[in-house]
Amino acid sequence: MPDLEIFDDGEVLYVDSRLISERLGVEHRSFLETLDNYQTQIEQAFGILRFETAKMNVRGRPARYALLKEDQATFVMTLSRNSPEVVQCKLDLVIAFSKAKEVLRQRQSSVNHVPYWYQRMRLALSDADRPLEIGYFCIYQEMMRFFSELEGRLGYIIPDFNPDDGKYLVPDISIGRKFNEFLRSEGEIPTLTRQEFLGSTNTVDFRQPYMRKDGWFPGGVNYDEIKIYNHVYPTASHGKYQVQQANSYPTRYVSIFQHHLQEWWIPDSCIPYLKKRDPQGVTYLRSAINELPPRARAALSGTLIGKLMRALPEGN
Repeated sequence: MPDLEIFDDGEVLYVDSRLISERLGVEHRSFLETLDNYQTQIEQAFGILRFETAKMNVRGRPARYALLKEDQATFVMTLSRNSPEVVQCKLDLVIAFSKAKEVLRQRQSSVNHVPYWYQRMRLALSDADRPLEIGYFCIYQEMMRFFSELEGRLGYIIPDFNPDDGKYLVPDISIGRKFNEFLRSEGEIPTLTRQEFLGSTNTVDFRQPYMRKDGWFPGGVNYDEIKIYNHVYPTASHGKYQVQQANSYPTRYVSIFQHHLQEWWIPDSCIPYLKKRDPQGVTYLRSAINELPPRARAALSGTLIGKLMRALPEGN
């Protein structure tokens, strides 16, 4: 049974109609008749069908076929009954396009510009006027361990921005907000966690002073423990305001942060965060993990990726 190889012209991804017909177990001539019968509906909804002519076949006649975009191919397969062959073909089609999109995205990024994620890696801690001091850690620094694992082991790089709203992806903001909410929570699990890692059940409040609707808030009881450092963002997202003040925390809090990242943010918040901002990336991660040999998946169970594996949904 042939693999569903995906082709691209640098911008658009296609699958060969001959491969699909063979995977579905139907004659290619019949598959083309289906395309012809529904050509108007397909082109109105998904764009012009791209028909090609292959080299002369053994009978001396040119062979006609179609290069189908993902939505065109998916629609045509919905016209077939859900036999085991059809279901498997649909599944393989989704996986093949997902992998091809990731490859195309990374290739375009490397050709046209330095990805935003790599710009952040170079710039984030580069400020010399107010640097991150010894004895303190920042959320960005700790977060990078996890996303570096995703890139190194699974080939996933966070995209520059959310295609729906154009906003750049900055997951450390989400992680920092959730971590601080966890420290301030009076719930049973956060309280027990503080007792285990900090030796006290008291809430921890790093909030800075600010004006609330009901008056001035003088700052959290632990505000004096943090130190402000200058975090540098790429100009693509922040322009002339690329240097932003950010919190750094005493290293005595690093263990409880790592626990929160491993046991709460990655399992509970990472996938919802990515599904809203990079849904194709979630599909890619699921496919990449499912294609790992069982032994490799078992070995990753003790890593940060192992925490993510248990959180990945079965469907989109």
